Amino acid sequence: MPTFDSEQSLPQLPLPQLQETISQALTAIQPLSTPEEYSDLKAKAGLFINSNAAKTLQLHLLRCAQDNSNYLDSDGISAATGNVYGTLRGQTLPRNPFFILEDDPLKTFTPSQAFRAALLTVSALRFAVSLRQESLSPDTAPKSGRHLTMEPYKNLFGTTMVPHDETEGIGISISRYPESRHIVVMARGQLYTLEVLSPENNQIWFSKFELTNRFKEIMADAASIDSLEATRHAIGTFSTEMKPTWRFARRRLEQTNKVHMEALDSALFVVCLDHESPATDPERVQFASHGTSRTNNQGVQVGTCTNRLYDKLCFVVTPNSVAACIYPAAIMDGTTVLRFLSDIYTDSVLRLARQINGSHYTLWKQTNTVPINEEIEKPIPHRLRFELPQDLQAALHLAETRLADIISQHEYVFRTINSVGETFLCKRMCLPADSLVQTCIQVTYYALYGRMASTVEPVTTRRFRSARTEPVTSQSEKMRRLCQAFLSPTPDEQKWSLILDAVNEHRDKVIAATHGKGFERHLSALRASFIQRKVLNRLHPDLPAIGQGETTIPSFLFDPCVDMLYRPELLAANCGNPALHMFGITPSIPTGFGIGYIIKEDSVSFVASSQWRQTDRFLDTLASVITEVKSLWKSVVNGASARKGSHVGNRSDQLQGYLDSIPMSLVASNNSSLQRQNVSAKRDADTTILGGYDYFDVTELNLRSELHSELQSQTISRNGSSSNLPGNSNVNGNAEVGRKLVVNEDL
Repeated sequence: MPTFDSEQSLPQLPLPQLQETISQALTAIQPLSTPEEYSDLKAKAGLFINSNAAKTLQLHLLRCAQDNSNYLDSDGISAATGNVYGTLRGQTLPRNPFFILEDDPLKTFTPSQAFRAALLTVSALRFAVSLRQESLSPDTAPKSGRHLTMEPYKNLFGTTMVPHDETEGIGISISRYPESRHIVVMARGQLYTLEVLSPENNQIWFSKFELTNRFKEIMADAASIDSLEATRHAIGTFSTEMKPTWRFARRRLEQTNKVHMEALDSALFVVCLDHESPATDPERVQFASHGTSRTNNQGVQVGTCTNRLYDKLCFVVTPNSVAACIYPAAIMDGTTVLRFLSDIYTDSVLRLARQINGSHYTLWKQTNTVPINEEIEKPIPHRLRFELPQDLQAALHLAETRLADIISQHEYVFRTINSVGETFLCKRMCLPADSLVQTCIQVTYYALYGRMASTVEPVTTRRFRSARTEPVTSQSEKMRRLCQAFLSPTPDEQKWSLILDAVNEHRDKVIAATHGKGFERHLSALRASFIQRKVLNRLHPDLPAIGQGETTIPSFLFDPCVDMLYRPELLAANCGNPALHMFGITPSIPTGFGIGYIIKEDSVSFVASSQWRQTDRFLDTLASVITEVKSLWKSVVNGASARKGSHVGNRSDQLQGYLDSIPMSLVASNNSSLQRQNVSAKRDADTTILGGYDYFDVTELNLRSELHSELQSQTISRNGSSSNLPGNSNVNGNAEVGRKLVVNEDL
């Protein structure tokens, strides 16, 4: 079937009802707010739902749905609709997710850097040509076989993310070049263009061996350039800047180097040939996410951090042939990049099959390479020599020093948990693996900080025409109750019941979101409609004007509690398959965590990143929580250890039952006099979950959480929150300890 044949038969992404969206938003906000805040927000929500302002905004969104394949694609909505990264740039690393591929499947030898880059590039070009010819097989849902929208694939090649000029309104736009025939190659921060598709029939100019030689020529030329001169022309560093700065730099570059900027923007994709090799998995994460920052004895940046361009799809290949892919999440969909990389890696596997029996196995039978012929002169690479005026030279220097600062402030941690995986979680425990991992992440955060965190997980909505993702919030009252019970003397049976409640609730949220029944995109569109009201009023002159006769903004839409949904402290995403070794994402806000994970057949691999947080400790605690959940399952479901002492009336039995429910290894870790013989092996993880704090220390744990939050973030004191750890009447009387609610006002 042709690639886009089923597109028009796909249903349109539904526009949710106001009442349903507001109700879901309140549910997500409740565990993050105090009772007083939540009560006030509910009152504002009631006023908003019944207001003329809300009805007018919904009318305009309905018209957007009628005039577009997807109401989120309408002018005035698409550019301003917030995503999990909020603003285009902020005080975090460049906000591009990354995949690290498995090593080349030919285990008999390690291909050279140039050769592996050539293999990936040729496979990527075959994929791109197949997409242009509409011979790429359509994606389908794994279980139902239902066709998924293929429109997001049009953003993979020949596209660039462009920050809007002040006159165009807020946000970003996508520049598309559907006829592009060249790529950009980066080496030591220098940019080279190379035509890779012929004008006739989009044939690929080079075989993998010919392209290997072209890449070697580029690396040799870049290595011959003085390091100071190279740094002064590494303009890719501008793409790491905040939106206003990058917008200014782009405008000046378009004025002074128009031809070069057009060549850069219109390239199919970018190949980054690094000059440093990662030796370990943590180093692989660093090289893939942002490269290295290293200065020579003259103070000149000579690391690989300047060898990136974050506004386009990028391949990164190191001298020891480690390969990765970085993509701008604001314009590209993770599931399409995943399919793209999977096909590329599959082509490498087929290369192994071809080597074995000589048959021509390929995923893209209609793609051809221009044959080697002495009469045909094939393209050669050209270096883009940017002429930078003094203001741009100064701006580029500041961009590089800022990037080096940000790199030194962040850390990435990689961890593999081998005791669980798709087989164990789904087939033995009979639970949705992703929802269980998300639940464990919530428990981990609560164990460390004593409160719930605003958490977002992107979920695909590609069953609808031109749709991409819907962010799903993980926090809820059920999740809060589980977190409190998990860290208190609660019987295993009750803990397991609460785990099932939380996991099933999260699974139901994901299913609802994939069926177009989420709330975040609609809520974002309502906010964007008011922000871009001038644009929508111009597009829909026959509808009641947004904001007409109103002197204030809708208080509910822009309430500080609602803003917490758009500043998630935890950004956790699951994406991957056997072709990928790692998947990573950056935090959404400076004080947050970014957690990317891949659920493999017999393990789960995590890449976590943060700025000034305990990233390594977070993953250690997460591993302990997952181990404890596994032990609870064995205890409750398999009946490994029966609980005693639940009879009412016998004081001794009651006390014994109470003590049996306490994680005794935690008590022992605090030199408590309460000891129990033959402690079950399943309790071994408890000591690390609370870091040595047992049940009788929950109030001190809460105080510690308050102090830590106050030191690392802007804080506002909130008393009496329902999401606090439960107070202990045995410590400091019956006083319930308040909490510090982390609120980030800088984005």
